[in-house]
Amino acid sequence: MIKIAAIHGSPRKNQNSDTLLAAVLEGMELEKQQVTHIYTAAENIMPCTACNACLKQRGCVIRDDMQEAYKILDEADIVITATPVYFHSVTSQLKAFIDRTQAVWGSKYVLESTMISRKRRLGFAVCTGGPPEEKSYFDCTLKVLDIYHKCINAKLVGHITVADVDNEHVKDREAVLEKARQEGQKLITAYKNT
Repeated sequence: MIKIAAIHGSPRKNQNSDTLLAAVLEGMELEKQQVTHIYTAAENIMPCTACNACLKQRGCVIRDDMQEAYKILDEADIVITATPVYFHSVTSQLKAFIDRTQAVWGSKYVLESTMISRKRRLGFAVCTGGPPEEKSYFDCTLKVLDIYHKCINAKLVGHITVADVDNEHVKDREAVLEKARQEGQKLITAYKNT
């Protein structure tokens, strides 16, 4: 059984980034899997307070839904993170989630007792943007997602980006949805071959 953590960064459910993530998951359905969805906007996730407690003891002292999220990330074989692009980065809801993985970073690099196991784990990024795509439009967002996946011991092996969603919703773009399904198939293949 392949365990997949699907991290939804959008404050709006079932819109462009969720639709694209669903297509990636659809492409992965050839294998037995357990998918756990985390909707960051619907969870009780407080922002990091930079208290540095996680540099002195393993874990985060803030008690909220992030405690369960750490367990989900630890058990996951594949982590797929989806976000619309806001000001060339992830949404504020997803950023709060990512910032709270500071506890994982502290456990790994300061305490040398990582909260997230170092088992083989792959990552994948899904990004959507409102305006027509410029050459570097998604670069900053993908850099943030790459560093975040490294923190949680997931190798970011691919991504799918879709621009111009202000003019045409992802759900109305069959070629894009098919590409997302193919990316999901490639992700499963990459997992089986690592």
